Formats: sequence, C-alpha cells, structure tokens
Amino acid sequence: MANELAVEEVRETLSTIVKLLAAQVAPDLTIAQRAPLLDRLGVDYDAIAAVCGTTTNVVRVRVGEARRAEGRGARQSGGRAKGPTETKGPAEAKPASEVKV
Repeated sequence: MANELAVEEVRETLSTIVKLLAAQVAPDLTIAQRAPLLDRLGVDYDAIAAVCGTTTNVVRVRVGEARRAEGRGARQSGGRAKGPTETKGPAEAKPASEVKV
C-alpha cells in the first residue's frame, strides 16, 4: 500500500514536470500549431490541453487536422514514388524526316 502511494506521488510529480516543460515549448504559437508540435514531442493530450488552456477534445481535433494536412501536403508535393522515366534511345528515335515541325 505504501508502495502504491509512492508510485502515485511520483506519477503526479512527473506529470507536473511534463506540463512545466511543455509550457516552455513555443508559447507564441497558436493551439493549431502548438498541439501537433507537443504531440510529436510525446506529450499526452491531457497535458497539452492543460498547457494550452483548452480541452482534450480540441487538442485531439487540432492534432488530427495537422496529420491530415501533412498527408495532403506529402501527396501534393510528389510524395508518391514514381518509377524511372523511360527515355527513347537512339534506336527508338524517329528519323529527322518523320519529325513534324
């Protein structure tokens, strides 16, 4: 029983330390920018919500939006691997007399 109380006290202390450290990360960013950053750093949603002064649901939505935006950005910027482009070698090139100008 005493062991369980000690473990709980350590967990609460660590939770407080995480919140204090998270509060120092990019305080000038908006919640939409800060929540995904803190999530990538491994901070849980409850701590992010406490630091940003919002609810866990808002944090969940902002992180989800950021993940979806990253996915769209990667696809738009050519994130899909394309195979090598085939070029016509000299044997496949059309003779100059067949090229339309």
